[in-house]
Amino acid sequence: MRLILRDFTPADEPEVLRLFADCDDWFQAATGHPSGPGDVQSLYYALPEGAAFEQKRLLVAQAEGMIGFVDLVLDHPVPGEASVGFFLVPKDLRRWGIGTEMVKALAERFPAVTRVHVRLHDFRPGTEFLKATGFVLNGQRAVLELAPRSDGR
Repeated sequence: MRLILRDFTPADEPEVLRLFADCDDWFQAATGHPSGPGDVQSLYYALPEGAAFEQKRLLVAQAEGMIGFVDLVLDHPVPGEASVGFFLVPKDLRRWGIGTEMVKALAERFPAVTRVHVRLHDFRPGTEFLKATGFVLNGQRAVLELAPRSDGR
């Protein structure tokens, strides 16, 4: 089955909270503590400096059930770029190509995005994924340049 990337809905919250608990290694590295029950709701208000609420997208990756989650801010820091708050895949599904498929789905869904920014945390699996995906690491940030689409979209 093909991976789809869709908007998060309130009905997804229990499964997203399970995913967050499964990704406690990322939460420990990024925040210094495990995820908690209020983490999903707080995502709606967690915006980088200069971003507006309308730019925020919470996305669920699905293929035979939920397999990932993306916290994304479009047109940030400038139009045509995007900032990723986080990009989660369950521990037991890491290194199976799901993250790469999620990146492809993001590029298809948001074709106007030409550059993606990610804030780095002391999380080796995430850093290795970013390097393998083509992100350029620079201090506490990673940037991926996306080639413009050749089909004019």
